[in-house]
Amino acid sequence: MAIMKELLQGAEEVAVKLHRKPHGYDQSELKSLDEIAPSISCGSVLLCSGTAAESRLIEEVDGTDFSHAAMIVRFHDDPRLYLWTADTVDKLEDQIEKESNPDHPGTHLLVLKDYLANLDVYYPSPDGSKYRFAVARLGGIDVDEKRLWSVMYEYDGTPFPPTKQEFQHWMEGQLDIDSGMLNSFCAQMVANTYQKMGWLKFNHPPNHYNPGSFAKTREINGDMTGGACLDHPQYFKL
Repeated sequence: MAIMKELLQGAEEVAVKLHRKPHGYDQSELKSLDEIAPSISCGSVLLCSGTAAESRLIEEVDGTDFSHAAMIVRFHDDPRLYLWTADTVDKLEDQIEKESNPDHPGTHLLVLKDYLANLDVYYPSPDGSKYRFAVARLGGIDVDEKRLWSVMYEYDGTPFPPTKQEFQHWMEGQLDIDSGMLNSFCAQMVANTYQKMGWLKFNHPPNHYNPGSFAKTREINGDMTGGACLDHPQYFKL
């Protein structure tokens, strides 16, 4: 156990040293969330580049700029955008009225703008860097809101795994070993939701996918079904 912890810490240190911003990334030239919000469809994937050492390791392992994935939710009668996300945030109210404590970590439905505005507060950077955000828009399908509510209600409150277990489950997923859904890391919950909604094939278990999987849209679109597809991620700012 101690050896695994030391290996993870060493790998994180290397990943932090190797990290660089994406080529050509200029926040001043990005469109704001308010500007692009009307074009974001329900089921689109939010991609985040975190600032912690663990985040840098996730990005380095997968060769993308992203360490967190979540699913954007919008409803036909509500102008706000929400986020179906699995994480350790415990200070924002879950919009699904299910648990006695609405401010719980794990899987929950949060207000998107509130979530993004607080990420740098909840996960302060050790080097002064800030979170980067992108969206991969989902197209080709009509969202069954009743079915989506059912899926979210079923998995709302699913615990987030400890870091060591998160990597273990992801490694099992590379061998197509299903770790189950007693707890879930971020991309695992997105993949599980996509599969339950009929948008993603069952070629792999949900723990096979990591945040970068949803950024590599050309590859993951090969696993999509029912006409669903993801567009290339677009960076944006608040």
